[in-house]
Amino acid sequence: MTSHRSTHNGSNVVVTGVSSGIGREIARFLAGKGYRVFGSVRKAADADKLVQELDDCFHPLIFDVCDRAAVDEAAAMVRSVIKDEPLLALINNAGLALFGPMEHLDDDAFEHIIQVNLIGTRIVTNAFLPLLRGDYAQSDRRQSTQVVKIVNVSSLSGIFNTPMNGAYCVSKHAMESLGEIYRRELMSTNVDVVAIRSGPIQSEIWRKNLDEGAQYEGTIYEAQAKTSQKIMRSAQRGALPADVIARLVWDIIEGRKKRISYEVGRGAKISRLFSSSLMPRRLADRLIHKTLNKPVLPKN
Repeated sequence: MTSHRSTHNGSNVVVTGVSSGIGREIARFLAGKGYRVFGSVRKAADADKLVQELDDCFHPLIFDVCDRAAVDEAAAMVRSVIKDEPLLALINNAGLALFGPMEHLDDDAFEHIIQVNLIGTRIVTNAFLPLLRGDYAQSDRRQSTQVVKIVNVSSLSGIFNTPMNGAYCVSKHAMESLGEIYRRELMSTNVDVVAIRSGPIQSEIWRKNLDEGAQYEGTIYEAQAKTSQKIMRSAQRGALPADVIARLVWDIIEGRKKRISYEVGRGAKISRLFSSSLMPRRLADRLIHKTLNKPVLPKN
């Protein structure tokens, strides 16, 4: 077990979705830098593992991001622990992905992706905004000019639409819009909102979808599904370690990174190109279609 001594000195952060992957690495990394990390998981067993690993640097929050009452209860608990100390950052990391063509996606599964990736982000943000602003603090805290951060762990899919990835793209595009609206509405406060748009990262979110292509054999989406799965497997082999995102989050919180968004990892340049005004939409359509091959007609 790694030894972590609590030296937070008021450096409090909240991170959602820390049971694995990017969220877990963010929690581990920030705890190692002396932050007191409040991390959300859905299962008590995951919370226990992190408490054992990170000692008193880590405080588990057990909630589903879509459960407004549970999130509000967690925010109240954080307030009771930090008292008049500042909450320096909220990292909205919890998220899900779903593979398949829009026509065939199960309605409930599609709506669940939107609930977690978009509505859950709003629920959590609203619950912790008063702590970020220092609404409950003494007057000197409320008048502080220290910039605090909401960091939304988005995706390159938030700016670049790709077939077979529609539910995730829709949710992350909406998350990008949500973050920008919050940033503009909060400009009179000390709260800033930053997006991290990651490419393939070593995590479980896409591994769970790597064997979903076979169900579309015999449909017009067969070729797209097969090629997309090959691209996903290749991307996973070249995925960046999650600590790349953790270090970027740290730099953003510490004020060393001041931009409103960051594209990270494989595919960043092409995503920026395909989402820019320099790329005609019809040309982008043709290039993507060519890459994924022509659809295979259903078998009789």
